[in-house]
Amino acid sequence: MLNTDRPEQLAATEHWQRSSIWALLPLLVKAITQWVGVILGGAYLSFSDRFQAYAPYGITALALLIFGSAVLNWRYTLFRVSAQGIELRRGLLQKEHLLLANSRIQELQVQQPFYFRPLRLFTVSLDSAGSQQQEFYLTGLTSQQLALLQGGMQVDQALPSTPFFRIWLATLYNKHLWLPLLAVFGAVQSQFDGELFELWFAQGREVLQQSGREQSFTLQIAASLILLLLVVLVLVLMTWIWLYPQRFLRDGQQLQLLQGTLLKKSLRIQTKRVQMLTVSQPWLARFLGHFSLIFHGFTNSQEQKSKFALLGQTGDDINQQLQAQQLLALSDIQQLPLQRYVPAYFRRLLLLRGIIILLLSLLAVVLWQSEVIALSTGAAALFAAALWLLGDLWAYRRWHGFCVQDQVLYLWHGGLGQFWQIVPLQQVQKVQLVQSLFFHRQQLVQVNFSTANGSVTLAAIPNQQAQELYTQVLQLRPEFGHGLLAVSGRIDAE
Repeated sequence: MLNTDRPEQLAATEHWQRSSIWALLPLLVKAITQWVGVILGGAYLSFSDRFQAYAPYGITALALLIFGSAVLNWRYTLFRVSAQGIELRRGLLQKEHLLLANSRIQELQVQQPFYFRPLRLFTVSLDSAGSQQQEFYLTGLTSQQLALLQGGMQVDQALPSTPFFRIWLATLYNKHLWLPLLAVFGAVQSQFDGELFELWFAQGREVLQQSGREQSFTLQIAASLILLLLVVLVLVLMTWIWLYPQRFLRDGQQLQLLQGTLLKKSLRIQTKRVQMLTVSQPWLARFLGHFSLIFHGFTNSQEQKSKFALLGQTGDDINQQLQAQQLLALSDIQQLPLQRYVPAYFRRLLLLRGIIILLLSLLAVVLWQSEVIALSTGAAALFAAALWLLGDLWAYRRWHGFCVQDQVLYLWHGGLGQFWQIVPLQQVQKVQLVQSLFFHRQQLVQVNFSTANGSVTLAAIPNQQAQELYTQVLQLRPEFGHGLLAVSGRIDAE
């Protein structure tokens, strides 16, 4: 549901406002990074005998410079919401006035760092169509100012969240969450003395050498359980800090996602600005019946692509979201007359993976002769890797296909982990046809469809069908003309 209750002070939307005085905290950090060269130079001179007498004056001047820069940045940054849109003024000597019309707002991100939580303050960034960077970045905003920028529409805190257990499991099988996972693991490890871990490891190895076979096996099991509990603890901390609770809101015009307890993050995009969707089900999630749904909205081309991902979703949840986006449900996609890739393409993949297995075998032999690993360990690792590569290829050939239905491209691919990519052809900004020597002999083409935030690749389709797809996209986007097509290699029709 939407929370549309506006405070009375929001009625005067034409008045210029500035953020809270507490915004000086991040602005001071920003000023320090901007003047880092001067700081390093001053530190070097302060240790020099020639300039040591002037060090107190230099430090004082540098501190005043940094503090004054932050104060001026806060004092002369004003914003307001008017009938024309959102306006921003900043600068003292070099003034800048920005106007962002409401119809041009593509993405709105709201974050609440941990140091702002007790103060109930937020940071907001807004992007518009065709931008190469964030036009608006405001920090230290109150909840009333945030509601003003959001038009008084926010995610109701009473909305139900995705269960904690499902989100916790999603940290295991979503690759884009592994970097925050490492950050949490590093933070936990930093709380302990590094010498303590070394001491535990040395004592454990000594006990294993002195104990009998049965006792050694018991201690190994105990050590494995302790390590597993440590991993579980790290995942719980990460889920609680970044991901839980996860509340999602959809209305007729926009999508909004709220995640995190300690580090809150809110992301909002317009429904019509969704470029493509990706439904992900890694191999571990397949056993649990869980999915992740990623909305690829507009993003800055010079910024890292943001992930608007709904984690820990069930099949019914995915079908509901796809149908709300006026797309086919996942169960209906699997029933489409999907076209599969030719067997020659998979024979080529089998050859490539066979070469990889051969190289891994040579590496295992070298490591065994160098006494880096034991023969049994190397053989077991090689067998597991070969089994995974061949099993993944079998699953890829077993479950894949694509189809164009109602001007929407549906692609089902993957392997042991499955992925569905859905792209309205009207959102395609570039079509690239790539034909290697092998594809040329087989009369096949690799087709890449690129949007403003993401791409979809048809690995191997006949030449004539590739040309028809290009023509179909061109009819939907005639303003691109022939500049839409980028060709690598020679393409001959069948």
